[in-house]
Amino acid sequence: MGARFPSSGRHALNTLPDDVEDRVALPGPSSSVGRVGARFPAAPAADQPAPAVREPAPVPPPARDVELDEDFAEPVIPPQDHATASRTLVRPYVLTRGRTKSRRHLAIEALVSTRAGAHWNGARLSGEFRSVRTLCHHPLSVAEVAARLSVPLGVARVLLDDMADQGLVTIHDTRVSVDGRPAVALMERVLHGLRRL
Repeated sequence: MGARFPSSGRHALNTLPDDVEDRVALPGPSSSVGRVGARFPAAPAADQPAPAVREPAPVPPPARDVELDEDFAEPVIPPQDHATASRTLVRPYVLTRGRTKSRRHLAIEALVSTRAGAHWNGARLSGEFRSVRTLCHHPLSVAEVAARLSVPLGVARVLLDDMADQGLVTIHDTRVSVDGRPAVALMERVLHGLRRL
């Protein structure tokens, strides 16, 4: 007949006599089997031990900070605003338009500072350029700039190279000792910046 209701003849086939329910033994509350199947989990076995509770791993002690020279005191970092927080949602190499190499060689210890009298009103100036502007009032190494912007070192090199080409920052010669190596205090500062990456 209908799709939802069976015919009266089929209805008689689907009903059981009243005495059948009396003959079938249903499991009671003391039964160890209970309902099982895909919709009902099996009853837990009484002879299985409870799972052991694992102890949490000990927390390692915090890393020590490197002592810095007074000449190389770290500048004050301005608090993050909404634009800085949303910057981390952009993939780093989008900031450099896919470029991974800078045109000039920028060593990780090279110092960078903002240029006095630079024109910061251009339409092409990104949020990262403005962040470098606030960071580099005092000379910072390329590694420190990368750590504070939370970008890879290659991205920081490309950004700083672009800024130097536009006349926004000055790239200083690195301080060298008598044997031609950078000063130890500067290298410690660079190492501290690399650890923050």
